[in-house]
Amino acid sequence: MRYAALTDLAQAMPPDVLTRLASDDPMATAPDAAIVDAALAHADARIDAALASAGATLPDPPPAVIRHLAVQLARGWLYARRPEGMDYPEAIRREMEAAQKMLDAIAAGRLRIGAAGHPSGTLEVVPGSRARDWGMLA
Repeated sequence: MRYAALTDLAQAMPPDVLTRLASDDPMATAPDAAIVDAALAHADARIDAALASAGATLPDPPPAVIRHLAVQLARGWLYARRPEGMDYPEAIRREMEAAQKMLDAIAAGRLRIGAAGHPSGTLEVVPGSRARDWGMLA
């Protein structure tokens, strides 16, 4: 299932940036559809892997938070195509770290997307079972 589209990516970044990241032609005036498709497929695969780890399935249509996560992951993949030696912008780095934390939480079952018994499109945060350390001395 495709969780995001070119139009979603286009809303997340300026058109010239998207074109530069998603085209190997320096004279391009539009993103290369094959590169955008590869970025979105990468995002879909990472989301599907996290859902599979948790044994979860998404409602149809998937909640908006999944589309946003797919855009974050695809955007990061596009930035990773940059020439060697060019680093992620700080905002993109933070976004990628947040996306990875969300994927980890989904995979570990701490974050349920469209959880059973809840309206479609909701998130459920599952409380942990470890003992709390309030920092008190015995």
